[in-house]
Amino acid sequence: MLTFGVLGPVQVRAADGRVAVTSARQQALLGAALLQANAEVTSARLAAAIWGRRPPGSPADLVRTQVAALRRALGPGAAGCLVAGPHGYLVRVERGALDLHEFERLTAAAERAAAGGDHERATRLLGDALAQWRGPALAGLDSPPLRAAAARLEELRLRAVELRFASACHLGHPAWMVPELTAFVAEHPRRDGTRALLRHVLRVS
Repeated sequence: MLTFGVLGPVQVRAADGRVAVTSARQQALLGAALLQANAEVTSARLAAAIWGRRPPGSPADLVRTQVAALRRALGPGAAGCLVAGPHGYLVRVERGALDLHEFERLTAAAERAAAGGDHERATRLLGDALAQWRGPALAGLDSPPLRAAAARLEELRLRAVELRFASACHLGHPAWMVPELTAFVAEHPRRDGTRALLRHVLRVS
């Protein structure tokens, strides 16, 4: 089974190790498809993710060429993984095989735990969710659609960090909290919620 990552540079792993997808165009194609894993993405949208607003030719033809190259790069383990549809392509991803899906699953479970008052479980789940990140989402890919997607994902990450701090606050301010919260506020000074939380934590510590 192949596993995939978009929470950092686009990454593919097989059972015997990492699969080399070195072409930036193939990484952009794969990243755009993985953002909507298990759903067809039109050739026009894939072309925009690779080349920006003005692809140098027919989107369908350009994407077909890149898909063929990507299939070769992925190797025999990708059989049945990158599938053509009526209007584009989809990447079939099994449960637990995409870091974005795991992040979303864990954060949703954490939100339910926090809403139910189980802040210890929420804090643990959010730590696991944030561990899915290997760096900025879709790192190194620079087309407008992928930059916008990366910004949306970064906002989800920041919200998860903030929820983890808020949940940890209910646990009596664990030792890791003050230094991490201080560093977060220094990096993101305009996020008022965490600034207020830091003031509260410092006041009662």
